[in-house]
Amino acid sequence: MEVDGMLRIFNRSEKLHNLKYSNYIGDGDTKTFNNLSENKPYGDDHLIQKIECVGHVQKRMGTRLRKLKLAYSKKKLSDGKTIGGKGRLTDSLIDKLAHYYGNAIRCNSTGVKEMRKAIWAVWGHSCSPDDEPKHWFCPTNPNTWCKYNAAINNNLQKYKYKPSVDKTVRDVIKPVFADLSYPALLKKCLGGKTQNPNESLNSLIWKFCPKTIGSSLQIAEIAANLATSVFNNGNQILITILEKFGLKINRNVCVSLAERDNRRIFTSRQRRLASSFEARRAKKIKKSKEIELFHEQKGISYDPGAL
Repeated sequence: MEVDGMLRIFNRSEKLHNLKYSNYIGDGDTKTFNNLSENKPYGDDHLIQKIECVGHVQKRMGTRLRKLKLAYSKKKLSDGKTIGGKGRLTDSLIDKLAHYYGNAIRCNSTGVKEMRKAIWAVWGHSCSPDDEPKHWFCPTNPNTWCKYNAAINNNLQKYKYKPSVDKTVRDVIKPVFADLSYPALLKKCLGGKTQNPNESLNSLIWKFCPKTIGSSLQIAEIAANLATSVFNNGNQILITILEKFGLKINRNVCVSLAERDNRRIFTSRQRRLASSFEARRAKKIKKSKEIELFHEQKGISYDPGAL
């Protein structure tokens, strides 16, 4: 369905809008992009380029590290310990590394070289004990987030840096950072593009036409059109639509729709605040720690696909 829909959008763009799409923003699934490349909707002279969604690329870091943790769960590292446990590769640490990896891409989306430097700064900073600091790529400006470099700038000789990752774990996770900092991948992340607007539109469509209820093609088309109108113009556009049908609109309906739009704007602004973002991230990390502690005490009670 996704492949056919995307092909229709590209094939009709010239006829409907007199334009050609140059880029396709997608996740790691290349099925849709491969079909676009094979069909060549604009001919051989105008080829479409694939741009990676930064959000999906960020998820790759978490996925790769979790798979690595699972693969080494019953193996002993060079120090005779497993990869998991306190001070090693925990689920909360994986979430942090994935988050910092995504930030490294977003904050340096204008150049591949800057992205790679920031990504390796994440690895080096997270794997640096006092006797072997690896802060080569960390920022050295006065307002740097790196406490080690900040201590050097302020001549704090007695500063003790607390490493997040043990030395033995450091070498195990290094290949993951090497793969996910490859220039060919980072080149597709230039601009820091994301699929979030598309996902938000999809969510709105399902509100008009829930996936749990069977609907006809006509109902699905009406839901898509209504969702697109509300997504672009707000809930008050429904008043214009109803008036086109010759319906009289109650004042309470107008007030209700206006309040819904104002609430949507207010919620969006609140979520953009740094404090709100950090609170959501802290809540996610706390939940991850609680789940990991439960698994250590009680064992894994449910594992998708496990016997």
